[in-house]
Amino acid sequence: MSTTLKVLSAKKVIASHQINQGDTLVIDARDKSNYQLIDDQTGFGPQNIIAKREGKDLKIFLEDGDMNPDVLIKGYYGDENSEEVTNLIVGQHENGGIYAYVPESGLKSDAVSMLAEEVAAPQALGGEELASAFWAFNPWWLLALVPLAAGIAIAASHGGSSGSGNNGNNDATADKPEITANDDGSVTVKPGNDNTKVDVKFKDEDGNDKTVTAEKGSDGKWKLPENDDSGATIDPDTGVITIPADKVKDGETVNAKGTDDKGNTADADAKTAGNNPTT
Repeated sequence: MSTTLKVLSAKKVIASHQINQGDTLVIDARDKSNYQLIDDQTGFGPQNIIAKREGKDLKIFLEDGDMNPDVLIKGYYGDENSEEVTNLIVGQHENGGIYAYVPESGLKSDAVSMLAEEVAAPQALGGEELASAFWAFNPWWLLALVPLAAGIAIAASHGGSSGSGNNGNNDATADKPEITANDDGSVTVKPGNDNTKVDVKFKDEDGNDKTVTAEKGSDGKWKLPENDDSGATIDPDTGVITIPADKVKDGETVNAKGTDDKGNTADADAKTAGNNPTT
């Protein structure tokens, strides 16, 4: 199994490191930076890891059967109060959202930044969805107060609704959007039948993370925010979002999440953007 570790400041990717099974990647901690884990096979973050503190260093163990640490971040804990550590270990879930790794126990003391000397604790993607993988001021120990149930809820929402419910049951599912990767390199996203909001996540041609949020108004018309800078367009009548070929990076995954008027969500089947046509 091959995994990538990205070091991200508030604005850019500082470094990208390859983690090979059986080897330990050793890096120095960087102030005001997040660390994103990416499974190279899936493009998403590993669902579970183990974090261990040794002195001021953080060791990360992936679930690959190796007893040695896969990552060693030297000086991760620094000299500040552990509750002031805002450098997150993050990953992208299959639903397209970015989440921090939070303790499976739900205990504050098991949070990565709060670990006591020589203590190890299992971590899972969970808690509140982050705006992006890039660093931002986050009193991240607060996320540790969110029980693992929040992480389980992420997994439960993946896949959308694929069957009909029993008569008399409350509607607890939304219809999933449909993503189409077109031959001309563009991508279209069609809202689910009951959707009133659709979030689309992709990378632009420069590799920057982009999010498009479309909402259906009380007049039945769909629209994008006035400050949307993604380059996407929307059909106000159908809600179909179009991302032009020159606005989405070739070969990158496009994800979408639909939300209905009850707040239920469903994830679209992710698609890979095609190549721009040659001229």
